[in-house]
This record gives sequence, C-alpha cells and structure tokens, in this order.
Amino acid sequence: MKRTNFTYDNSRAVACVNFKGGLGNLMWQYAFLYVLAKTKGLYPIIPVNFKLLDVFNVQPTTIQKTPKRYKTCSQLPRHGERWGLSYDEDLVKVPSHTNVKYDGYFQSWKYWIKFEDEIRDIFQFNDSMKESASSQFGDILQEMNFDRKGVVVGVHVRRGDYATKGHKKYGKLTPNATYYKNAITYFRKRFQNVLFILSSDEIWWPIKVLESETDIYYVRGNSAAEDMALLSLANHTIMSVGTYGWWIGWITRGITVYYKHIFVPGSEFAKEFRNNSIEDFIYPGWIGME
Repeated sequence: MKRTNFTYDNSRAVACVNFKGGLGNLMWQYAFLYVLAKTKGLYPIIPVNFKLLDVFNVQPTTIQKTPKRYKTCSQLPRHGERWGLSYDEDLVKVPSHTNVKYDGYFQSWKYWIKFEDEIRDIFQFNDSMKESASSQFGDILQEMNFDRKGVVVGVHVRRGDYATKGHKKYGKLTPNATYYKNAITYFRKRFQNVLFILSSDEIWWPIKVLESETDIYYVRGNSAAEDMALLSLANHTIMSVGTYGWWIGWITRGITVYYKHIFVPGSEFAKEFRNNSIEDFIYPGWIGME
C-alpha cells in the first residue's frame, strides 16, 4: 500500500501532536499522527527540527507549509489519551476535517495496524543511515569471523532511566542478567551458528554480567539512531523494555523476544495499561520470557 503524501490548501484542517521523548517515543507519536491525518482528512504538523527527519523518510509537513494562522498548535483543542500503552478508541472518534491537537504517547500498534505497510515504508532509514549501518554490520561480521550464512540476533539492553529509583518507584522494570541469558540460550538452541550484536545505553552493564559469553559483539560509540539502524539488520531481536527496543524488533521482522514483566502490578505505571494487559502494546506473535 502506497503511503499518503499530504498537500496543504487553505481549506484543509490540521492535526498536531505534542511530540516528546526519545526516538522510540517520537516514532509512536508520528505513526499515530500519520494515520489520524490520513483517515480524518487532516494535514499533519511536525516540528521544523523534528528528529525523525534526519533518520527516516518522513515527509516534512512542517508548520512552514501552512498559513500564519497555524503558527502554533497550542490554541487547538486538545485530546489526551487515557492509557499511554493501550489503545484508546476515543481518540479516533474525533470529527473529520476539524483542527485538532493530540497529547500522549499512543504506544499501541492497534492505532495503525490497518496501515502497517505504509508505516513500514515511512520508517525506512534514509540512504545515509542505511549505508553507515550496512558498513558497520559488515565490519562486525568480519571482526568476529562470522559466516554471513549464520544467524545474527540484535540485542538491546535498556538500563538508564529505567534503573533509577524514581522509575522503579513508578513501577517500571528492567530485566536482570537471567533474562538475557535465557533469551540468548533460546536462540542458541534454535540455531546452530549464532552471533549476538548488543547495544545498550549503559554498555558496561551487559559487558559485566555477560562477560563469559564469547559470541557477543558489544557496540560502542553510536547514536541511538545508528544503533537502531544497525540492529535492524539482524535476523532476530532480543529486546528488554521500552519503546526503542520495540521498534527494533518490529523493523527487523524476525523472532522477537521480550521481557514479560513490563510493570510492577498495582503501580502507577501499571495504570498505563488498560486492565493491566500488555496485549495492546506487545506486537502479536512476539515471545515473552523472564
């Protein structure tokens, strides 16, 4: 399915999103905005300095494309989500062809699953990102003396803010070493010749807890976007928690293993999941482990 190329004219209403967070969050928000604009006949407004413009083939529908009366989105009616990590059907009930602003994270594949092919087309890395990732990927295989006919598994270890006291108190969880060892063992048993390429926001931690493993390459020095592009070239994915690893698994399209304990039951974070269920967030067919 071919993606929509939005054009603006004076009669067209606009849709805005209060973009916030890192790369993974921005991808959720843009996917939501794109589909709402497409289905409601709106023009999707993105910031002039939108980070995704430097990474993917996102159409630059910035505020500069519209008349001065749309200089800011702040005066438009605001629609907020009820759950950050579950589908909220009320958000898609807004009238068509009406100026609107959305506030939230929209972290559910259900918002855009009917247009998934278009979202995949949008979230193709631009040529510069592709070339850099492909070159680095080849260098890693050569350095590890790994046969290209083997299976490569991308591993993302999310620590950082998730490992802080504040986030733990809120109810966010991040896997311990046992989860990664279990996931690695799963792929070793499934495939004969496997190499693991691992990135992390705290690379020292997996190096320490997985120091006895000899088939892991630890990525250093990349930006978040560069790591995502690199790991997306793998055959399969081991993600931890959070949105960044989610998108790596989705882009890669292989087997994706995720940490099944996403939140502390009864916590504030648990309230972001409708009925304490992760099914609106976790992509169908992915494998939960602990």
